[in-house]
Amino acid sequence: MFKNANKKILEFFKLWWSKDAPSDEITPKQANAIQKTSYIISKKEFEKSCTPPYVAIAAQLGSDKQQIFEAAVFYLCTIAFNEPKYQNAIVHILDSYADEHKKFAERTDYINNMKKKFHLKSSFEQQL
Repeated sequence: MFKNANKKILEFFKLWWSKDAPSDEITPKQANAIQKTSYIISKKEFEKSCTPPYVAIAAQLGSDKQQIFEAAVFYLCTIAFNEPKYQNAIVHILDSYADEHKKFAERTDYINNMKKKFHLKSSFEQQL
């Protein structure tokens, strides 16, 4: 009795809606418009969400583990050395961390040593 029930129900609904249903195909003009708007939207989202690469690494300066801290300082100095446009911001972050955490002498010494190794100067030293 119910052997072909699903098939019959499916055929019924196909007959019922197929007359008024729009086709799945779109015209080339519609496809072009969709592509253009999609590109514009994706471009705007990228501009809004683009953050410098050092921001996530700078957050690791607050780690309690010395190895993570040293890796963060090393990568920040590497980015500052290779990307001059980020150098002032990164050096400012490192200097402010060193000023705020003077009680951790070995960390401030490590920051200063890495800055010397990569020949990074603070923004005040660059003005002189």
